[in-house]
Amino acid sequence: MKKVMKKARTALLAALVLAAFVLPATGAEERTLNLSTLAPLTTIDPHATTNIQDIMFHRQIFEPLFFQNEATGKYEPRVAESYTISPDNLTYTFTIRKGAKFHNGEDVKASDVAFSLKRAMNSPKVRSYTASVAEVTQTGDYTVDVKLKQPNAAFLNNQNMILILSQKEVEAQGKEFGTKLTLAGTGPFYLTSLQHDVEWTCAAFKDYYRGEAPIRKLHYVPIAEASAGLIAFESGELDWYIAPIANWSALTANPNYKTELVPANHISYVAVNYEHGPLNDDNIRLAIACAIDKDAMNIACYDGNAVNADFMVPPQNTGAPTKGVVYNYDPEKAKEYVKKSAYPNGTHVGTINCSAGGYFEKMAQVLQSNLADIGLTSDINRLDSATNLDMARNQRYDLLCTGFSPYGDYESIRMYSYTKMKGAYMVKFEGDKFDYRTMDALWDAGIATTDLAEREKIYSELSDWIAKTATLLPIFHKVQPYVWTPDLIVPVNYPNYPQVYEWSWAKK
Repeated sequence: MKKVMKKARTALLAALVLAAFVLPATGAEERTLNLSTLAPLTTIDPHATTNIQDIMFHRQIFEPLFFQNEATGKYEPRVAESYTISPDNLTYTFTIRKGAKFHNGEDVKASDVAFSLKRAMNSPKVRSYTASVAEVTQTGDYTVDVKLKQPNAAFLNNQNMILILSQKEVEAQGKEFGTKLTLAGTGPFYLTSLQHDVEWTCAAFKDYYRGEAPIRKLHYVPIAEASAGLIAFESGELDWYIAPIANWSALTANPNYKTELVPANHISYVAVNYEHGPLNDDNIRLAIACAIDKDAMNIACYDGNAVNADFMVPPQNTGAPTKGVVYNYDPEKAKEYVKKSAYPNGTHVGTINCSAGGYFEKMAQVLQSNLADIGLTSDINRLDSATNLDMARNQRYDLLCTGFSPYGDYESIRMYSYTKMKGAYMVKFEGDKFDYRTMDALWDAGIATTDLAEREKIYSELSDWIAKTATLLPIFHKVQPYVWTPDLIVPVNYPNYPQVYEWSWAKK
């Protein structure tokens, strides 16, 4: 691996020399921070993906109007410096920060913000965050009005997921935007080289409005296999890593490393495509729900350190239900459901899709074993993350082991079950099988009230509705096993998205 990385770095230096006439140079003596993701970048366009590996990187180069701090839950000004809300709770007026610049050196204007929000409204991947937005209007050089269709208690939470882009840069690149180097962001780092499948690099943006980042250069490589990533970390090729939980005890015992186990705001779950037979049989889906051994999955994936999940959204999220329809491991009950189905002697239920190399593959293996115990056979299809996600979004799977990270509010799961969110959901509820209109109405009612107790009541009803379909089956809320080198100062390890801007190298 070292030889490969040395060759890549040689190529990188050549690319940087060629790019020097348009990109600011950084000091050769400054140490590079080496990081990795579990998959190659699918896109640089933050409006074209919900892949957590993409987002972890995008958060270093793009920013929203207001950032919701994962550790505190508070909203911190970023591209916007302030906002006001109209008395009827229908119009948010954002004042754009004067002095904020895009990486191309141009000032951020209200026109860029309006462009970004409207663009997000038309993007299948992120439009769920703007589902309640009726109109976006530039009202001045530095002010933008966002008018809602109805009051939305989760609007500020949602806008945190819409990253602001330079209209000039996006339009100049046209259809190529997302596939090549871009200076369209406002974040603390900008891209200096890009090979989606191999490596990409960043430099600190000197004109960043919060001040230049203490660490000047970043280098990313995609490493799908957790064991290979750990080897890269232990050999000094990575400086910070989300380690395999199986190695946690050895890592924490090593005085040469810093470690922290952080509960993630994440849900790992099994999706069931009821459109495919025999999964269209209600009893077969209920049998699967009762056959899953969450404890076994927890042990296999996280050495028992994860938290078993009853619901699709962790309890710390606003509006998350704490009681309702829950499926627990009960193999005898599962067998009874099989006997009541159209396949009383068992059957082959299809293929379990999962991303290869990570813990989702282990989930799939346990699921396959659980199903075999009740007379249901299955295969496992190990895929790269991008292909797996694309197939899931287009319902080209039978069973799916996957996960996602809510962003602080029950509203964040809308994209997975709101029927207007085609291109974002995994399960297509629209049709004759389920009363999808009731579900959509509950989603709309949940964000229309600012009364938290009323929201919790609505979302509990909605959660039960989804649970009874036995199509989205929560398994556990994972933990993040962070490990890093002792000369790297990390003030806060966030549950999902690292904020590299806050990091620095220890002074020698």
